[in-house]
Amino acid sequence: MLRDNAFAPSYDKALQNVADEFYLPCMREAQRYDRVSGYFSSAVFAIAWPALKEFVTTGGKMRLICSPIFSGADLGALRQGHAGLSDDDLGDALVKELQVLLASQRSRKPAQVLAGLIAAGIVDLRLAVLSDSTGPGDRRLFHDKVGVFTDGSGDAVGFRGSMNETYLGLAADGNLESIDVFTSWDGGRDELRVLEAQERFERLWRDEVASVRVRPVPEVAAKVLREAGPKDWEVLVDEVVAEAAVRAATPPAARPMHDHQIAALGAWELHHRRGLLEHATGSGKTYTATRAVRTVLTEGGTAIVLVPSALLLRQWNAELSQHLEDLNPQILLVGDGHDAWRRDELLGPWTSPGGSRPRIVVAMMQSAATDAFLSRVSRSDQLLVVADEAHRLGSPTAQSLLALDAPYRLGLSATPRRAGDADGTARLLNYFGGVLPPPYTLSDAIRDRILTPYNFLPHDVALDPAEQATYEDLTRKIRREAGRAAAALEDLGNSDRLRKLAIARARVLKRASGKVPLAVRVLSEHWQPGQRWLIYCDGLRQLRQVRAGLAQAGLETLEYHSAMAGDRSATLTELELNGGILVSVRCLDEGVDLPAVGHALILASSRNPREFIQRRGRILRRHHGKNLAYLHDAVVVPADTSEPPPPGGDRLLMGELQRVLEFAHGAANPQVLTQVEALCIRFGIPVALDEDLSAAAAGLEIDDEDESDD
Repeated sequence: MLRDNAFAPSYDKALQNVADEFYLPCMREAQRYDRVSGYFSSAVFAIAWPALKEFVTTGGKMRLICSPIFSGADLGALRQGHAGLSDDDLGDALVKELQVLLASQRSRKPAQVLAGLIAAGIVDLRLAVLSDSTGPGDRRLFHDKVGVFTDGSGDAVGFRGSMNETYLGLAADGNLESIDVFTSWDGGRDELRVLEAQERFERLWRDEVASVRVRPVPEVAAKVLREAGPKDWEVLVDEVVAEAAVRAATPPAARPMHDHQIAALGAWELHHRRGLLEHATGSGKTYTATRAVRTVLTEGGTAIVLVPSALLLRQWNAELSQHLEDLNPQILLVGDGHDAWRRDELLGPWTSPGGSRPRIVVAMMQSAATDAFLSRVSRSDQLLVVADEAHRLGSPTAQSLLALDAPYRLGLSATPRRAGDADGTARLLNYFGGVLPPPYTLSDAIRDRILTPYNFLPHDVALDPAEQATYEDLTRKIRREAGRAAAALEDLGNSDRLRKLAIARARVLKRASGKVPLAVRVLSEHWQPGQRWLIYCDGLRQLRQVRAGLAQAGLETLEYHSAMAGDRSATLTELELNGGILVSVRCLDEGVDLPAVGHALILASSRNPREFIQRRGRILRRHHGKNLAYLHDAVVVPADTSEPPPPGGDRLLMGELQRVLEFAHGAANPQVLTQVEALCIRFGIPVALDEDLSAAAAGLEIDDEDESDD
């Protein structure tokens, strides 16, 4: 019952938790909630709170009166004393507001919850239009957001104040000054205020206040609400509440999180702290994970962070030290010459809960996959495993890490599904519990201005006759070997001969001789002093050829690869400070941050989505003064021939053009899509961007991440 609560006469956000102490207890006890909200947009946040499902389960109903947001022209018409807005005008105003709410990541879910409740008959919404003759009381009523809770016995609690999404626990960064509260059972002035609020609401609801027109939702807007309202609105409520908890747990001095990061951590909590983040390269996966680590550490737990390279080992050490500085964690490094973990009785206690300071292990996957490491890790019900570039855990050399028995698990990858490795992908998804919804794509990140828009410039590179003949010969051998293995009931994915043939065929494309002259031509035409360029090569042989060709053209270059003799970090610093042309191999695919780079040329052809997505992401990170990036791509095409394309298109081009189509669809220069589609038509390739088609085009191509390209 409402009267069982000892409500204060007023609440101030600076002194009290208004949601926990007043609003949520009222919702749990009430069977009716009548509310006047200032605008429809604020009404969206008025009902997505933790007690909503309890309110609905006990038969609660809500009546809501709010104002739509009008354009300047509409308001002008009202002030000039016109007859008022028609239902069509009113509906259009509400539809526009709905579209804004549904387009925003922050308000989309609450808007869908409201729509679902309206469709279910739990919420009855009406719209109020204030005329020019509206009195001060009416204006104050709609500004103050008055509400009345009533329980089954007839007891009622009224309130008046500036309630927004912060008050409802849906955001930690909003404003709420205070509210006044009045109850029906205390008699006297408070009882009169409750009766006045109830009677006023009923008159408004019946459209009996001359200066305020209260109307049902016009059909055009009702249709939008019906279409936006999901059947499983209860699930959305849980997600909104989980995201609100993430915002509330943000330390005051912490770097703010983007909405997609908050949604990801909320989904991780709802999925029992397990899942894979499928977020675009450069969208902040590392910072999202450090917040997950913070959550576990503050509860007394420990964390193991798995990384694929020494570079990422150092980066993670720096990120965790910076973003968890207030927790002062102890960080134990494993790999890249850090061997302290091998001492007896160190790793076991380090991964056990408790201790005077929080503890984290940051380990290279190669070292962590050994029995020496795995046997020393303590079993704990408060252990979190974070895997950066988590797709690598599906490879044969890292699968032993999937035996880490941690209750909390978080995988990070722009492309968690392993190309050509269904079994490895299945093991990966099973360990982490699947991909957390929703994925955050590169297009999403560009739309949200987290990544930089880019122009895409593809360049044809034809195989010479000898390369074409080699490719076709290897294709015939692959078909024969695949047929033999299938006939013998062997596992095609485990055929060593088939694997070697597939790698050899892929390298014909990656090392096409025409790529080096292309690099010289592109850089000679486009390079300007002060720019920062990145050239992706297939391996050291191609890298040396490109550097030699550019040197002959009078262009100096820097090199970056795992076997280089110089200081790699100094090379990156030189590029960052002074600009230049950096020629690299695949060791730049994962983990290197070069936000100042604004131009790239991809020579290392790849049908593996992971590789080409990561390469594209390298140049899209935001940087001061960088408003547009430029991505050049070498597209391998068959040798010139007068023969028509084979039925269904040339399989050589099918994989190449699926990659190019994806790049073109996300580009800021729309004309490039016409160019790519013309290329598809020329060689008989379907112009649709299709994941199944891309997989089929790859044929027997494999994820050769364990093969050295140097």
